[in-house]
Amino acid sequence: MTKDYEPIAGLKFELLDDEALERVEDGAYRILESVGMKLTEEESKGILTAAGATIEGDRVFLPPELVKDAIDSAPTEMGLYDQNGYEALDLTGYNSFFGASVDGPALLDPEEGTYRDCREEDISWVVGLVDELDNLSFLMPAGFAADRDSKMAEVVSAKQCMLNTDKPLVVITETPEDLRTIHRMAEVKTPHSFSSKPFFVNYAEPISPLVNPDASAQKVIYCAEEEIPLLYSPFLAMGATAPQNAATAVAQACAESLFGLVLHQQVNPGAPFVFGGMPSMMDMQTANFSYGAPDLQVMSSAIAEMGHHFGLPVFGTAGTGDSKRFDGQAMMEALSSVYMASLSGANLIHDVGLFGSAKILIPEMIVAIDEMIALIKHTLGGMEVGDEVDISLLKELGPGGEFVSHKHTLKNFKSSWYPRFLDRSPYSNQDVEEFDTFRERINDYVRDFLDGGSKKSSVDSGLKDDLEEIESELATTKK
Repeated sequence: MTKDYEPIAGLKFELLDDEALERVEDGAYRILESVGMKLTEEESKGILTAAGATIEGDRVFLPPELVKDAIDSAPTEMGLYDQNGYEALDLTGYNSFFGASVDGPALLDPEEGTYRDCREEDISWVVGLVDELDNLSFLMPAGFAADRDSKMAEVVSAKQCMLNTDKPLVVITETPEDLRTIHRMAEVKTPHSFSSKPFFVNYAEPISPLVNPDASAQKVIYCAEEEIPLLYSPFLAMGATAPQNAATAVAQACAESLFGLVLHQQVNPGAPFVFGGMPSMMDMQTANFSYGAPDLQVMSSAIAEMGHHFGLPVFGTAGTGDSKRFDGQAMMEALSSVYMASLSGANLIHDVGLFGSAKILIPEMIVAIDEMIALIKHTLGGMEVGDEVDISLLKELGPGGEFVSHKHTLKNFKSSWYPRFLDRSPYSNQDVEEFDTFRERINDYVRDFLDGGSKKSSVDSGLKDDLEEIESELATTKK
């Protein structure tokens, strides 16, 4: 059964004008040319040297022409399929799709209301929960199964996504061996050649400021060779791993992502690549990387606009924040970030449901944000006005007319948006305790989902055996 992967593609804003975009672009080129990036992985250094880069010890300097050639080489259009091989996400232009985190260092238990470690069983049911939500188009397993060997956790999380949903994925891998293993699993899951119909993007990171770990460089090469869509996105904080200046931090993030693009395109010109960056701030009152600060939302929007400026599919961040509970702060942070990401036209928007500065997964917020995205799709879809406003029904019914029973209303009322969880019922003098809160309605939904047997979701036993055999082979090599 295919799902309807409908993007948000409506009203947009421009944070940066053409002159500002060119200044940030120039700043990124100057960072790569005059500051350079640290790289110790020998194969990658050889590839870049042959391409025209300058190497001084472990510092690599890229001329602007080399970076521009890589931008021109990368595809401007990119599609991501679901795990059955059906077209799913069209990551072109300003199409915006949202994806949920399915694990985290901690989980806010919807039944007990307490924090605890996230276990493999939790990943299974959270994936099943996201699978049922129409406005979340992909999932992002990060590898936090506390009851499994930490060296295997990322593979375990990806495996649970392949067992409990057919939606596309963005997968995090620590090592090239993990990536190869998940790639093998994907080849088993999909009925088609993975390279012809890829259903996951591999997320790889430089380390800000301006460092490329050996494992990240090796994954860039592997993704290019195997035509696995690659996302190379830094995670930086003004005042800690970037200068306390938004324009400079955005230029730094662009430089770090573009460095991965250059290596990637040198290995395989035209291989699919997603540009991105997550720049925020270190809160000087708490020394914490803020996941709900407006700085993150503004700079992420600037990153999205730079991606469009380069003509590359672009990563985004939204539906997250610093709150530790399912509360008003969480909703305020989520709503603000979802609107900003949608208006900037980021294509692949991740981390829905991850709060507490990316440390706490809140399943109830995943459900709440699914409702939020549905509302925003309708809001930003705009209003259609034809060649002429149709007044024929007003002529027919006249002043004082009644529209409720008219066939026109029956035919068209569903063009308005109707929520699942927001309360529009009329007030009728009840005591305040008789009204369920939004939080209670969402919590009831998640509890009902769990009571429905989702913890033991029915999966293809043959597929499960095949994936666990591949997982076991990797586990043996890591002992």
